[in-house]
Amino acid sequence: MHWQLKFSVLFLFWLGTGSIDVGAQTWRKQIYKADGFEIEFSGDVVVRPSQIGEETKVRLVRSTNYIQDGSDLKLMVAATLTKTGVIFDKGVEAGFGSYRCQTPLGQAALSIANGIGRELRAANCADGFHVEARYYAAGHWFYQVIAQYKAGGEQAARRFLQSFRVIGQ
Repeated sequence: MHWQLKFSVLFLFWLGTGSIDVGAQTWRKQIYKADGFEIEFSGDVVVRPSQIGEETKVRLVRSTNYIQDGSDLKLMVAATLTKTGVIFDKGVEAGFGSYRCQTPLGQAALSIANGIGRELRAANCADGFHVEARYYAAGHWFYQVIAQYKAGGEQAARRFLQSFRVIGQ
């Protein structure tokens, strides 16, 4: 009888802690066929088409931002369809430069079918965030996958970045 009581208590404890973890962050795969990618977000996503000026319309077909915005964790994908192709290095430099990071933490080339990719990481960025970003060029598409986070957000940032996949290219 004693072991049954212990088992019941442990089972209830396990059940209670398991449900707390599940409720804390619910990751959901999102598939955006029109923009050729899939990714996991852990919260509500706001989809915003970018405003494209007349000068830019010469080079771009469209650009859309997919944003999950929190106080300590901000996740974003910017998917841009170009008319003539991507100038990859210039796009990476302009995209990452906008975060005004003071402490580079590294960069690495990334493998992607039918394209190229690069990851950049830095600390001491605007508003005290760390930034990890992945940039991909596939065909006429340029993708910016950005995770901005404060202390403790590294695991969520990594999960988000690693979940990105180009589809339908």
